[in-house]
Amino acid sequence: MHSSRLRRHVFRRRSRTLAAALAVAAAALSVVTAAPAAYAASASTLWDDLDSQLTALVAEAGDNGFTMGVSIEDLSGAYGGGILSEGSQKPVKAASVIKLPLLALLMSEADAGRLSLDEKVTIPKGSSNIVGGAGTLQSRSFPLEITVGELMTLMVQVSDNTATNVLIDRAGGFDAINAYIKTLGYQTMWFGRKMIHTATPPLGENWINANEVTDLISKLYRHQILSASSSEYIIGLMKGQLVNTKFGAVIPRKYLANKTGELGDVSHDSGIILLDGREVALTVTTSFASGGLNKANVYVQRAAKLVFDQLQQPIEPPVPAATTPASDAWPALTDRLDPIVAEAAAAGVDVGVAIEDLSGYYGSRTVYLGKTDRYTTASAIKMALAATVMNQVQSGRLSLDDVVTITQDERYPGSGTLQNNAFPQDVSVGRMLDLMVTISDNTATNKLVDVVGGVDAINAVIADAGIGVGDLHFGRKMFGPVVGVYGDVWLTPYGVNRLMALFYDISTGSVVKPDLLTAESARKIIGLMRNQQVKTKLGAVIPSTVLADKTGENALVSHDIGLLLVPGQELTLSVFSTGKPGFEGDISATANPFLQRIGAAVYAYVLATAPEKETPGGNGTPTAEPSETATDGSTSTTTPTPAASSSSPAATALASTGSDATMLPGLVTLAAILSAAGLGLTLRARRTRRALR
Repeated sequence: MHSSRLRRHVFRRRSRTLAAALAVAAAALSVVTAAPAAYAASASTLWDDLDSQLTALVAEAGDNGFTMGVSIEDLSGAYGGGILSEGSQKPVKAASVIKLPLLALLMSEADAGRLSLDEKVTIPKGSSNIVGGAGTLQSRSFPLEITVGELMTLMVQVSDNTATNVLIDRAGGFDAINAYIKTLGYQTMWFGRKMIHTATPPLGENWINANEVTDLISKLYRHQILSASSSEYIIGLMKGQLVNTKFGAVIPRKYLANKTGELGDVSHDSGIILLDGREVALTVTTSFASGGLNKANVYVQRAAKLVFDQLQQPIEPPVPAATTPASDAWPALTDRLDPIVAEAAAAGVDVGVAIEDLSGYYGSRTVYLGKTDRYTTASAIKMALAATVMNQVQSGRLSLDDVVTITQDERYPGSGTLQNNAFPQDVSVGRMLDLMVTISDNTATNKLVDVVGGVDAINAVIADAGIGVGDLHFGRKMFGPVVGVYGDVWLTPYGVNRLMALFYDISTGSVVKPDLLTAESARKIIGLMRNQQVKTKLGAVIPSTVLADKTGENALVSHDIGLLLVPGQELTLSVFSTGKPGFEGDISATANPFLQRIGAAVYAYVLATAPEKETPGGNGTPTAEPSETATDGSTSTTTPTPAASSSSPAATALASTGSDATMLPGLVTLAAILSAAGLGLTLRARRTRRALR
C-alpha cells in the first residue's frame, strides 16, 4: 500500500512539473507568434518581402504627390544577386548625384595615366565656375591653386558645386563626360549643364534614373569599370559623406558610402549599404512640386530604413543537399524491383526504395532504387519524434506515465482517435506515443512535439543519430504553417534508412549509442512499429509477425518505412512515392499498389532465399542459385514459397499470417499480388532451390 501511494505521488509530481513546463513553452510560443520577425527566413523570402514593402511606400508617396524611384542590387550574393526596381524609372533631374559619373571618368583618366590626383589647377578670380549652393570653395579667396584630389573630395563629401564645375572642365567638358557615360551603356544618364548654371533646353539639364545610378555604383563596388584602387578611392570618398539629411539620417555612417543630391523639386540619395555579408547598392529618387523637400527627404529616409532593417534580418542558411546514396550490386533483388519502379514512373509516380541487409546474411548490402532525393514526409517523420520521446524517457526528463492535458484548441484533424474524445482530456505520454506510431494520431503527435520541447529538440536527436539536416528534418507540427526554409518537414530514403538501421542495430546491441537510445528504448520503438494498424502499403502484403513499420500519406506522398524482421534475414525496407510534375491523380490510390508489389517482391525474395533447415551435425545452408528451369523440366521464373509445414523461420512466419485478422488472408492473397507484380507464386510439394542473395 505504501509503495502504491508513493508511486502515485511521484507520478502526480511529474505531471505538475510537465504541465508547468508546457505552460512556459506555450507562453513563449505566443510571444514568437506575435513577432514573426524573430523567425529566420530564407533570403528569397526576405528579398520578396522588401520588394513588397517598397512597393507600398512608393504607392503611398505617389498618393501624396511624390514620385519615387527605387533601385536596389544585392552586391553580397546573400540574396542571390537580386535586383529590385520600384516606382518611376523615367528621367529625373539629377541634382548632385550626376557628380558620380564625372568622378568615375576622372578616375578612369587617372588609371590611364592621363591625370594625377596631385595635379594642381588654378581657379581664376571671377571665374564662371565659382557658384553658390552647396560647398565651401565659393567662400575662398581667388585666384586659388588646388589639387584635383582636393576638388574631388569637396565635390563628393560636401557636394561642392564650384569644385564640380572646375572638374567638368578638367574632364574635357560635357561631350567627353557623355561619351564616357555612353560606353557604360546608360540611356537616361546625361550631363547637360554645370552646377547652378541655367539649363538650356532640350539637352541642357542633367538627368538620371534610379536603375542606372545603382548599376554604376554596383560596377564601382565590383571594380568592373575602374582599377581596384580607383574604385576603392571613390567608395572611400563616399564613406566620408558629410550630408546626412537622407540615407545618413537613418543608417549609421560606418555602414554607408553615399552621394546625395537635391534641388527645389527633387531629392535623391545613392550609395552602398556596407553591412558585412549583406552589402547592397541603393538609389532612391524623388520628384515633387516646389516646397516639398523636407517631406521628400522623409520618404528617402523611410526607403533607406526599410532596406537597412531588412538587411539585418537573420537569413536561414540554405538547406544542405540531400545525400546521394551509394548502392551495392544486388541483382537478384533489384532485378525484381526495377520493373515495378519503372511501371510506377509510367503511371506518373516517382517511387523510391531503400533496403539494407542488417543480418549480414546477404553480405550487408544496401540498395537504393528510384527517386532518392527529398520528399515531404507525411507521417513518416513521426518516427524521429518517437526517438526523441524515448531519448528523454531514458534520461529521466520524461516518463511514459506522465499525464498531460489536451485542450480543444489542441485538437487536430486527419488520422487518429483522440480528436473524437471530449476535451479537455488527460492522456499519458506513453499512450500518445502508442497512438502516434500505431494509428498515426495527429493530435497525439502535436502534443508530443510540445512535450519534448519543440522541433529543435527533435532535430537535435536526428543530428545525434548522425543524420544530416538535408536528409531528415522536423520543421513543423502536423498541419502547421511553413515558416521559412527550415519550417517544413522532409526526408530522403538515405536519411530514413539510417534511422531504421539504427533502431535495429541499437536494439540488438550491435551499435551502442546510449546518449541517443538504449537497447531497451530501441526495442520499445520497434515494438510499437510491429503493432502498426495501418496496413495499406507494406502491411497489406507482409505478415505483421515479421514487419515493423510506420506509414505516412497526404495529398502529395505515400510512404511506408520500417524493418522486415524474418529471423536471420533482417532487412530495412522503406518505400516512398510522390507524383511526378503534372500528376493530378490520387497519389495513394495510384502509388499504393506499386508499394505493395515492392513489399511483396522483397518478402518473396527473402522467403525464397531462406537457409535450409539445419541437419544434425551440420549447419543451415542457403538455397542454391536460381535456375531458369523448373523441376518438371518446364521453363519457370516464378518465386516459390515454402510449404506451410516447413520449419524455416520464414515459413513459420508466413504460416502465422492467417492469425492476424487485419492482414490479407494468407497465401492466396499474397499469390494474387505477386501474380499482378509479374512475380508469381508456385506451390510445390518440394521447394525448388532458389537463389541466395
